[in-house]
Amino acid sequence: MRAYDTFARTMNLSTPSPSQADAAAGRAGCWQSDPAQAAAALRGPVCATLAELGVIAVSGADAVRFLHGQLTSDIEHLGADRLALGGYCTAKGRLLASFRVWRDGETIHLLLPRELLPAVLKRLSMFVLRAKATLADVSDAWTARAVFGVDAASRLRAPGVTPPATAGDSVRLGEARLARLHGSTRLPERFLLLAPAAATVPIAGLADLLVVGSGAFWWSEIDAGVPTVFAATQEKFVPQMINFEVLGGVSFSKGCYPGQEVVARSQYRGKLRRRMQLAHCAAAAAAGADVFAEGEAEAAGTVVMTASAPGGGFDLLLECPLERAEGPLRLGAADGPPLAPRPLPYELVDVTS
Repeated sequence: MRAYDTFARTMNLSTPSPSQADAAAGRAGCWQSDPAQAAAALRGPVCATLAELGVIAVSGADAVRFLHGQLTSDIEHLGADRLALGGYCTAKGRLLASFRVWRDGETIHLLLPRELLPAVLKRLSMFVLRAKATLADVSDAWTARAVFGVDAASRLRAPGVTPPATAGDSVRLGEARLARLHGSTRLPERFLLLAPAAATVPIAGLADLLVVGSGAFWWSEIDAGVPTVFAATQEKFVPQMINFEVLGGVSFSKGCYPGQEVVARSQYRGKLRRRMQLAHCAAAAAAGADVFAEGEAEAAGTVVMTASAPGGGFDLLLECPLERAEGPLRLGAADGPPLAPRPLPYELVDVTS
């Protein structure tokens, strides 16, 4: 895809799609793209198609109750006007997947990387048992696009439509849904547009948006400190290790779910010693790569995801002990490329205090 294309002149969301290179890069949790694409969002609103994401639909009379007992977030109280974060853990509390979750009536939709979808769908299906719930891969029926950048909200206004002002809130646009994502200092205005694949969205401002590759969106996720679990990082993190509860992805007032005891024990017994941090590096690294404290032989942390930064080099999210967060840290080896710490756009607060 050309970095400086324009959005399809029609507002049919089935076109265009990102390049195969973008999708392939996403499977590794590392997006190596033209830095100018991410930089474009610092000057004005842009749009990216997120073809590397797929959708699981869970429907039926027991769909809500079933998922409430499987995911880290509160599905029973998920309103139709919300887009929530949620996680799926092993019995040991390690994340197998992270989702963005929305509800249409009694159907719950889970947005996640396509590379994880078949295995997650199979595993969830194993626990349906006698529940009246049906799970299906409906990825081809949905299109996910991100609209983000300076002044993005003004481009999304339409008669009768006001873009959500708070992260996690969403509004309906006919068959489509527009949700506000967590922002960062540099990019406070980030939105996710979810729609049936052939739907028409009644927002005239979409027609002239600059189209960028999905790598620019994933850079904006990193800049906002919002993690996604990929195949390379499955079972590496308890939710709090990647700040998931700070972002609203964990409910501590709901009942049991796989790994709930471990997650709760980590929260209430003062064991939150490892956290996700934001950094910059001249070199790229795939999700799951080791991070080392300078001069030490054993790895201190793990790369969560990385993407080309607007000014060159790469921004990345990494997980490590809190006492190591200020560095000096190195990528891949004790004498590897140095990591320059950057502040997260949110505070690491105790959400249960």
